[in-house]
Amino acid sequence: MAPHRRRRTPRRTIGLTFTLALASTGMLAPAATAATASGGASPAACPAPDARPTVWILDERTTVPSRPTSGGCTINDLIDDERAWASKGAFLRHVTAVTTRLRKKHLLSGREQGSLVAAAARSDVGRGSGYETIFDGTADSLSRWLQAPGGSFSLQPDGTIRTVGGLGMLWYAGKDYGDFSLRLQFRDARTDGGYSNSGVFVRFPDLRTPLEERPAGSCGTVGSARTSPAWVAIYCGHEIQIYDGPTGEPQKTGSVYNFGTIGLDRARPTPPGTWNDYEIRVEGQHYTIIRNGEVINEFDNTPGKNSSRAGDPPTDLRQFTRGFIGLQNHGSSDVVDFRNVRVRELPAPRP
Repeated sequence: MAPHRRRRTPRRTIGLTFTLALASTGMLAPAATAATASGGASPAACPAPDARPTVWILDERTTVPSRPTSGGCTINDLIDDERAWASKGAFLRHVTAVTTRLRKKHLLSGREQGSLVAAAARSDVGRGSGYETIFDGTADSLSRWLQAPGGSFSLQPDGTIRTVGGLGMLWYAGKDYGDFSLRLQFRDARTDGGYSNSGVFVRFPDLRTPLEERPAGSCGTVGSARTSPAWVAIYCGHEIQIYDGPTGEPQKTGSVYNFGTIGLDRARPTPPGTWNDYEIRVEGQHYTIIRNGEVINEFDNTPGKNSSRAGDPPTDLRQFTRGFIGLQNHGSSDVVDFRNVRVRELPAPRP
């Protein structure tokens, strides 16, 4: 992996970063570079390179390989489809300019350029469809998250956050979400030959609500949820598993924990130390889990489904239409890094 800067670049400025990365290889004209960099910024590598093997434009996967370019960037990074563009026209002009220069550098064929421009024209980019970054590698963005005991997360010098000890969860308290696409990157950072366990929690209620204010008989009033905020998320939301070990925990990465289990044959495991792109889409009560650009699991959170673990509330008590997002720290031997966490709200599905 390319080295990372100490302070991660927010997504709202990442277009500048990509423009400057292009300029450093001669892929932008000097006039364009000067105009873009008028704020005094200096060139920087991509803070979190997109590891997906083919180019995506928002929700459409193309067949064009996402080749490495410069500064640790890939073609996916240079397309910059996640930003909140001012208009559809502005995004199309950007894609046309970027792909033209990539073609001149022999990183795209004419057919591939045409395919990407056509996909950009079909997309909703530039129509209020950008992602909101909720963790960008800085202490300021981390301050909007709360830790549900036990354990903790530590902010690393490279702008990642790392799980530390205990069973708990770091959750984003700034906002709850209805239908959404959550994207982040994770890696198993364990170095002793073992495999780490973690997960991403979604669609759980506000953990700050006192027990006496929770609805009677609800998921937040049973068992350990009565005394532990972390267990409110476990009992009320869904955990999307992270675990690539060939033995031990049978529920592998991409499992909807205790409800929609998958094995290594579908999880597409990677070796420890490898960064992975992870997308979790929740539309209505339909969950889609995407790893490195490939759908590895789908789950319908319809009523009438029981947990595989005795005592857990069934799906009947998990029918929330909005909820919060959290990252699990699992145990003292589990070491998982996260970075570049962002969310895009999706329109409610049609009946």
